Order: sequence, then C-alpha cells, then structure tokens
Amino acid sequence: MSAHVDVLIVGAGLSGIGFASRLKRETPGKTFAILESRGTVGGTWDLFRYPGVRSDSDMYTLGYSFRPWAGAKAIADGDAIRDYIEATIADEGLSPQIRLNTRVVSADWSSDTALWTVTAVRTSEGEYRHGDPGPGTAEAVTYTCSFLSVCSGYYRYDEGFTPAIDGADTFTGSIVHPQHWPADLDYEGKQVVIIGSGATAVTLVPSMAKAAAKVTMLQRSPTYIAPVPSRDHLADRLRGKLPAQLAYDVVRVKNILFSMFTYQLSRRRPETMKAILRKSAVAKLPQGFAVDTHLAPSYQPWDQRVCAIPNGDLYRAISAGTADIVTDRISRITPDGIDLVSGGSIPADVIVTATGLNLLVIGGMALTVDGDPVDVGKTLTYKGMMLDGVPNFALTIGYTNASWTLKADLVAGYVCRLLKHLDRRGLHWVVPAAPADVANGELSTLIDLKAGYIFRGADQLPRQGAGSPWRLHQNYFRDFALLRAGRLTDRVRFGRRGQRVRVSGGAPSVLRDPLALPGTGYVDVAGTRLRYRKTGSGDPVLVLHGIGQSLEDWNGQHERLSARHAVYSVDLPGFAYSERPSGPATLAKLADVLPAFLDAVGVHEPLPVMGNSLGGAVAMKLAAEHPDRVSALVLANSAGFGKEVALVLRLLAVGPLAALLLRPDPVASRRTVQSIFYDKALVTEARVDHAFALSQRASHRQTLLDIARDLGTIFGVRAGWRRALLWALAQSETPTLVVWGDHDHILPFSHLEAAVAALPHAESHTFSKTGHMPQIERPDEFAAVVEDFLSRVPTGRQAAAI
Repeated sequence: MSAHVDVLIVGAGLSGIGFASRLKRETPGKTFAILESRGTVGGTWDLFRYPGVRSDSDMYTLGYSFRPWAGAKAIADGDAIRDYIEATIADEGLSPQIRLNTRVVSADWSSDTALWTVTAVRTSEGEYRHGDPGPGTAEAVTYTCSFLSVCSGYYRYDEGFTPAIDGADTFTGSIVHPQHWPADLDYEGKQVVIIGSGATAVTLVPSMAKAAAKVTMLQRSPTYIAPVPSRDHLADRLRGKLPAQLAYDVVRVKNILFSMFTYQLSRRRPETMKAILRKSAVAKLPQGFAVDTHLAPSYQPWDQRVCAIPNGDLYRAISAGTADIVTDRISRITPDGIDLVSGGSIPADVIVTATGLNLLVIGGMALTVDGDPVDVGKTLTYKGMMLDGVPNFALTIGYTNASWTLKADLVAGYVCRLLKHLDRRGLHWVVPAAPADVANGELSTLIDLKAGYIFRGADQLPRQGAGSPWRLHQNYFRDFALLRAGRLTDRVRFGRRGQRVRVSGGAPSVLRDPLALPGTGYVDVAGTRLRYRKTGSGDPVLVLHGIGQSLEDWNGQHERLSARHAVYSVDLPGFAYSERPSGPATLAKLADVLPAFLDAVGVHEPLPVMGNSLGGAVAMKLAAEHPDRVSALVLANSAGFGKEVALVLRLLAVGPLAALLLRPDPVASRRTVQSIFYDKALVTEARVDHAFALSQRASHRQTLLDIARDLGTIFGVRAGWRRALLWALAQSETPTLVVWGDHDHILPFSHLEAAVAALPHAESHTFSKTGHMPQIERPDEFAAVVEDFLSRVPTGRQAAAI
C-alpha cells in the first residue's frame, strides 16, 4: 500500500492533533495524514493510567490556543485531557486523516523528487513494542510527502526506565512501573513504597494514600516541590462574564507571564525561590518534619523541573499520616520490603518504580537525505524545531520550564508559514544551513534539563549552538518573536525539485561527538552534568586531567590499565564537555565534586587516584579532604610542588591579556600541544584539532581562567595553597608515587626533587626525554611503573578494612 500527502504528521498526541488542527485552518488546500503507532489517540494522556495521573501545567497554557479549556480544574487529570484531545479531533474533523497502529520506521529524502518516502509498519496488538517485526516481516505501508513533521515526543512508549536493584527477584509482592500500570493492581490496605521523587512519584503518593495503609516515597535525593491551586480563580471569575475565547486568552496570558516570572526568579535569584518553597513546605507539613533533608535538593530550582502538587495534596497526605518521605539509598530488595544503605528498612507489599523514562527521539525512525544517513544525535537544531542539513522536516519538542503545548503551537504556526512561503515562491524545499563557526563551536544538548532520562539519552538528542537561531531559549516571548514574526529566510537555503540539498553532495553537518570513545557517557552529579569514561573491570582507579585538558589525555592508559582495573576518567566540572557549575571554579570545588561523582558511578570504596598537572593537585586535595576515598596517589608532573609554571599560565592573571590569550586560534592551539611533548611526532593534527575544539567552548575557557587565577599570579603558583596541601599530605600515610618527565616545559623537572622532599614517604620515577604528559609520551613505561606501584599498596576494599 502507498499514498501521497502534502504533509505527514507522526504522532496523534497533544502536539500532533494541535498541529493538524492549525494546518487545516491555515493551509486549507493541503492534504495531510497523521500516523500513530498505538491503537488510540492521545499519546501520553492515553498511555499513562496510573492513579491520579494529571498534568503538572495548567490547562489554560497546556490547552490549544484556538480551543478554550472549559473544565473546572486548571490542573486536569489524564482522563479530562484525553477527552479534550478527542473532542478537538471531532470538532476539527480530523478522524479521516488519522491512521492508527502505524509506526514509522524510516524516512528517505530525494532531492530529485523533493519528496520524503516514509516507510511504516502495522503494529501488533494496538501498540508498538520493542522487538516487533520490522518492514521485512510485517505489513509495510509507504507514504510520500512534501513535508514531514514529527510530533511523537521524545520518550519510548513501550518501556520506562527501571534500574536493576539487587533482590528484586525475591520480592513476594508486586513491582510495577507507572508507564504500564496494571488495571487490576490491588493496593487497598497495603504498604506501598514508591521509588522516585519526580512528577510521577509526587502524583502517585497522595492518590494511592487514599486507599493504601501507608505510602512511602523513597528518594535518593530531593526534588523541588511547589503547591499550586487546582482551580484558577481568575478563570472562575471571568467564566460567563466574557466570551469563552476572550476569557481563555486573558487567563492564558496571565499564566504565561506568571510561569515566566517564577522561572526567571528561580534562575536569577535561586536563594529567594528556595526560601519561598521552603516556607510553603514548613507551613503545610507537620511540626518537626525534616524539610531540609527531604525537600532541599543540592541543585538550583529549575535545573530540573519543579514538581507541582495541586492544593498541596502531597503535604496533606503526609500531615494525615498516610504518607511519608524517606531520603536514602537502596541496599537491596528483600522478600517483604526494601533494605537501605543507612541500615534501616521499609516494609512493602507493593513497590512502584517511578524511576523515569527512556528516550526515543523522532519515534526511533531512521532518516536519510539523498542516500546519506542522518545521525540525529550529532545534528544541530535550527530554532529548536528543524535539523541542519535536513530539508522539509520539523520535530516538536515542547518547553521544559512551561507548558509543552506553548512551544508546540509556535512550531506548528512556523511550519504553516514556511509552507505558504514555499508555495508563493514556487519553491519545493527549505533546509537549515549552519555556518562552520556555529557547527564547530560550543554545543549542548537540545533539552537543557538536568534530569536522569536526559543524561541517559544525551547521545540521542540533537544538539544546539550558543545563540539564535541555533539555540532554544526556553522563553516563550523570545520564541514567539522568533517563530511568529522572525524572518523565514534566516540561515536557510531554498531550492526546487532536482536541485541537490547539499552543496557538492556533501554529508550532513556532523558535529564533534563527546561520546565517541567506547565507555563514554554522562552522569548527573549534584545537578551538574559530567562527561566520564569507564573501561575494564576489577579494582577501580580514577584518573584526572590537567588544566585546559580533557579525559582524552588518559586514552592510552585506559587501553593499558583496563586489563586489571575498572578505569574511570572524567572531564572535571567546566572543562571540555562537562557542565560548568555556578560560581567561579576553584581547586576545592573540583576536588569536592569527586566523592559524589564516584558515588554516582557506583564506586564507594577507597581507590587509587592518578592526576596529571592540575589533576595531580586535585587528587592531592581529594586525599587531604576526603582521605576515606583515596587508597593511593599517583602524581604525574603534578602542580603543587613549586612556584615555577609556564609563562602563558602566569599571564592569565593579567586581565587585559587573558581574553587575548584565550581567544580560539588554531595556531595557538598548535603551540599549546607542541609545548606539552618532547617528541614532536605526537603533535598530530587530531590533537591540535581537539585542543582547538576545546578552546571554542566558552565554559571551558572560563574554567581555565578561573583555575589559573585561583592557583597562581603573574609571579607564579601561589605558595599558600601549596604549603597547606603538602603539609596535610605529609601527615597522612597515603601511599604516593610521584613521576616526572625530564623535559617538562609547563612544570619544570626540578619540582620532582621538591615533591620528594615534601612527601618523604613517596616513591618517585623519572621518564627520560619526556615532556609534560608521560602517560601519553611513555604509555607502556607509565603503565608498567603504575602497575608495579599498585601491586604493592592495598586495594580499595583492603584499604577500607584497615
């Protein structure tokens, strides 16, 4: 079977139905179809059927701009939202265009025809699930279309995220995930534990507490929670006094302004917002409730989405004694409950794993343009809704700090503008075209939200640049101006049938991939997203890079040490591809984040820590401040043993020179790499390109500057922090190995003698004809020396027992 439509819409949820309605209204001559993989419409609002499921945005902004919300509650339950979507379909006459049980698996663009060829399969049992047959074995359906709009959201419908927990198979009760709630689950009069602290968890707790004997929300760390009224009082006053659409518009604008105000207050004055939320919690919770333990996250408000609780229902359930919050880590699940790391336990008859989502960008479909595959996770977004190098294509990603539909409506309106522009000019395609400085500049994940499911799927999400139109602002009024009134011709190319989309048939823009190395990923540490790498197995070791560098400095040792160890490397906060926390970077801050990082990757016992240059100083600071986390130190050409340092680092203390010295420049990047190595054969184009790529990241440059000024002056490395740190280490018994290259032009070889004098218990080793990074320049010798040293010191578990 095959068919042709002007516009193909993927997804029949809130976004897809809203886009189809606007398309039909604004471009009445266009033909379109809506493909939905499930057996019903409604998307999220049909899939989720757990107790109390509701929006956490008010319906005056979550609803469509053209269809007033008539419900009594501003915070609506899932059934009411689904009814709203179905009523929109009926009133807009969209049913004939909807194709249920049809999942898109691929879309191929041809410049010769200026058409997408979209291949879909019939889904089994009314809903696609992972492992369903592909087009080779299932009934295939083919569509061609001029424009492809993907409104499928960004998470998987067939499975949620459930971490592996020891002992889960021994539990005698029921373990359920909210994404697939059993209709016959009986929890009346039972002990319920909900694992999680996000929007789903805070919804489930008060709903289940109405019937359960006790509901406990078990969270590893707190989430910001904000009580909100379930009804909109202005809407109640205006109802019947103004025409429905006018009253709806007034309330909608009021709520948009209020949500923007609270978001901006959170970002600009986080302490004020924290105080407001804390005061509200204290007023509504029982006296003595540990608000600062259970409701005070380590991150700032809106680093992750703030959870709304209508009329403070969660707090009321806690006050009634039918619910509670426990902040702890799970040791294991037992047959009748959960044991905690603290030594406590929670009885349970039912365990709900409200542990989040799994991402599935653009419905998991494969894209090609003129035969070239498109890696969406490495492609730059345009205005938060198109992809660089991909013609006649839009994806809808709603707001994370406001109602999803506000952004979805702007995207739909922009696509309608584009379609009318193409028709007026006799054009057949439009494609975003990113300039080289944007494509090679500082990039980040499209969804700037520090949530677990975003971190886990970061490699799937398209990227965004540093500024408009390559960045999503998360600001409705800025985006309104950009998408409703902004130029349609800004940074895009237009063409006609037969013209190639790409100049000289080149491949689509492929951005530098921070996750290209095997074992590389991201982890959330106290609200900051850190890039790290793990290889091998066995006793763990942690390796730390130097100033202005990245975890790539340890690639060679990953290869060599991972035969006997689980090797962890990390981009220190602010450097390379790790996020920069708020405030200036300091040596103390770099070291203080490491215990939480190790916890986040599952390393709790003491371990050897190796550091090169600045990484050596960070390792020493970690050992001094957290001696229970460090079983041994390996310091390679480490900072901290003398005042002498390369001139360029001293000049960063001079304000007028700093900006000039840190300005991205390929020639300067080459000089930097040349200064590191004695053997100039190691000054490869790949290393120079990598250094230049890092220099283009503003957060990396600022962190380098902060650290240079924290540790040194124009006269050299400060004595104060060095003396205090070395004194602390000299009093400890931490086994230490200090190694140095004898031709180091960054930190001179004479510092090795100073290190041995300052740390009389330390061993030492010299690498001949070697520069600042012996782990790269003498990789085999370095690994052998380190392995010999580690073989003679206690392992992490042994050190913990001593």
